[in-house]
Amino acid sequence: MQRTLMGSLFIALLASATAFAAEQHNHSQMNHEAMRQMDYAQMKVTPMTDGVVKKVDVQNGQIMLAHGEIANVKMPAMTMNYRVKQAQWLESIHAGDKVRFAIDKHNDEFVVVHIEAVK
Repeated sequence: MQRTLMGSLFIALLASATAFAAEQHNHSQMNHEAMRQMDYAQMKVTPMTDGVVKKVDVQNGQIMLAHGEIANVKMPAMTMNYRVKQAQWLESIHAGDKVRFAIDKHNDEFVVVHIEAVK
């Protein structure tokens, strides 16, 4: 009887380990599109703010924006330089462009987590 119980426990443990390994494999196979969707989901959570681009620094991944109040980080209207989450976003944005953007605080720094030109 003890041997049957030990065999059953071994099978249960083996099944759990197999399921865990399969889940880890599926998670590691997350493609680029899924990651983009995660960025989009974050943008929906972080409120968008209207602004005007004053200066773009592609090399340093920074943008200067004049904007209204940003409630989610309790920031009044101002003009300020921000680091952007992905520097390549700045390749298609120029001084004078009207934009909608979202910022969030990361490691005591305000970071643009999404930005799009307003047409």
